[in-house]
Amino acid sequence: MGEIMKENSRHTKERKVVKGNASDTLYNRVRNEILKMIIERQIGANEILPSEGEIAEQFGVSKMTSKLALNSLAEDHIIYRIPRRGSFLADVDRNKIRNMVDVDAKSVSNGLTAKSNYFALIIPKLDSYCGNILREILKAAESNNYHVIVKYSDGIRENEEQLLSEIAKVPEIKGVILFPGDNNTCGVELLNYKVRNYPIVMVDRVFKEIEFDSIYHNHYQGAKDAVNYLIKKGHSKIGFISKSTSDVTSREERYQGYVAGMMEANKRIRNESVQIGDDMVLVDVLKDYLIKNESLTAVFCADDYIAVYLYYAAQKLGKRIPEDLSIIGFTDNEILSYIPLKMTTVRQPVEELGHLAVEVLIDKINDSNTPPRTIRIKTEIVERDSVKEIS
Repeated sequence: MGEIMKENSRHTKERKVVKGNASDTLYNRVRNEILKMIIERQIGANEILPSEGEIAEQFGVSKMTSKLALNSLAEDHIIYRIPRRGSFLADVDRNKIRNMVDVDAKSVSNGLTAKSNYFALIIPKLDSYCGNILREILKAAESNNYHVIVKYSDGIRENEEQLLSEIAKVPEIKGVILFPGDNNTCGVELLNYKVRNYPIVMVDRVFKEIEFDSIYHNHYQGAKDAVNYLIKKGHSKIGFISKSTSDVTSREERYQGYVAGMMEANKRIRNESVQIGDDMVLVDVLKDYLIKNESLTAVFCADDYIAVYLYYAAQKLGKRIPEDLSIIGFTDNEILSYIPLKMTTVRQPVEELGHLAVEVLIDKINDSNTPPRTIRIKTEIVERDSVKEIS
């Protein structure tokens, strides 16, 4: 498979069902475990077996997998199923069941040796946020019997395009999870993926011009919640700072959420209080912003990096946080641990993001004609020490 197959592959466990090449292996595994359970628990003829849900929970698979395993045993007349009542052991020779366990165990072992499943993950960098997403995707892939090949784009679209081109040429790789960089415009290789119906899922980004399967946090609602939180704390003069929102849907939605929160609360938005640009991570620029906006009591920062830099800019001006100025960030990035103050922020949970990305990709691998899905994940306010309640 060349160099691309040498990076970051992992051994996997059979736990959760996937269709396609891995389905028979996992399906036989559950079926085999049910047969062993019948022997070990000495379940008698016409006695009820655990339900589909109980089997799914016990073996870490989906209800569909447990249902298919039970249906298979019913087809072999090992059990019988009665609608709305459950599954029951048939009057069958237990030696036959023991022999089936041995056969199934062997076939499962052979299946694992013969089959491997791969998908690729492209991420822009390995900061704490991307690292947490990577961890959750690896966990979800492992439970679905997939290896993951991890590639880094450095957030550069040309690198993403090159990686997508290389990955598409490797037949063993069945799909891609892409965390794009800041430039959310669709390149040539992404267009090729769309035309070819190649399985791909976007993480934490949405492309406006072309619809892909996308799993991302609800940035709009998260920003609106942040503004509402500040307003409930008594703030009405609330600023907004962000890096450039051009072609970056997440930042654009955070800005829209800020505007919606202010307008719905009938709070005035001053032009000078809203600053958007890539220089808003420079302490001197942020000092100028604070000097020009002396009347602000709170600032909502579109990411935690800006919140940290704003904290240091305020310190240089002799402003105390939160006594003189309240600050709230976005993401709950590890960078917040590098300042002495515990910063209030909007957390983007990554566990659900990672697991849904894998689930949707596998669905796409199994049936590339399924309509694209956009799934928004709820954010949450993490209340710490950087926001003061005022009268």
